[in-house]
Amino acid sequence: MMNASQRLFLALFLSLEIVLTNSLSFNLILLLCFNALVIYRKIAWKRYGTYWLVAIIPSFGSFWSFYLYAQGDLAMRLHTGLVMGSRVIVLIFLGAWLVNGTKEAVLLQSLQQNLHLSNTFIYGMLAALNFMPRFKQAFQNIQAASQMRGVTLRWYQPTLYFKALIQAIQWSESLAMAMTAHGFQEGAKRSAYQQYPFKKIGFYWIALIAIVSVAMSYLPY
Repeated sequence: MMNASQRLFLALFLSLEIVLTNSLSFNLILLLCFNALVIYRKIAWKRYGTYWLVAIIPSFGSFWSFYLYAQGDLAMRLHTGLVMGSRVIVLIFLGAWLVNGTKEAVLLQSLQQNLHLSNTFIYGMLAALNFMPRFKQAFQNIQAASQMRGVTLRWYQPTLYFKALIQAIQWSESLAMAMTAHGFQEGAKRSAYQQYPFKKIGFYWIALIAIVSVAMSYLPY
C-alpha cells in the first residue's frame, strides 16, 4: 500500500505526534496497533522479546523519574510518568514496524529516487550496510592474529578498533576503485535497475492515518 519512503514519512509524522501528545490513551492505542503489526510480520519470538527487553528499562526509568520529580500532585505525577514511560515503548515498536517492514537497501534506493538524494551518499550508505558482516569477521581475525603473538585484545580496548579502522580505510579505497572501474561518476545521471515510485494509495493511507491519529490525540487522560 505504501512504498518505503512513504512508510518512513508516516513513521516520522507519528513519532513527532507521539512526542508532542500527553495522552496515555493515545499511546496505548498506538502501542496495541504497532505491536499487532510487528507480530503480523511473523518475526522470530526471540527478536520480539528483545524489543520488549530493550523497551522496559528506559520506559521504567522515564516513568520513575517523572513520577518522583515532576510537578503537581500524586495523580498528575502518576499520569505524567505513565505517559512518558509508554511513549518510549510506542516509539520502539514504531521503529520495529518500520525496520521489519522495509529493507534498508530498498529504503535508501527509494529515498534516492523520490527525494533525489546524492548518489554518492546513497551508495556510501549501501556499502556501509554491506560491510557490516565483514566487520564482525574482521574483529575476529584481528583478535586471532593478536593471540598468535601472545596478545589478547578485548572488545573494550581501543587497539582493536584502531586496527579495524585501518582495515575499513583499505576497504573504502578498494570500493572507490571498484566503483570507478564500473563507470561511476559523481553527479552523473544514472538509471535504476528497479523503480520505487510513490504510490497514490499510499498518500491516501497517510492522510487517513494522520486524521485519525490527530483525532485520537485529543482523547482524555
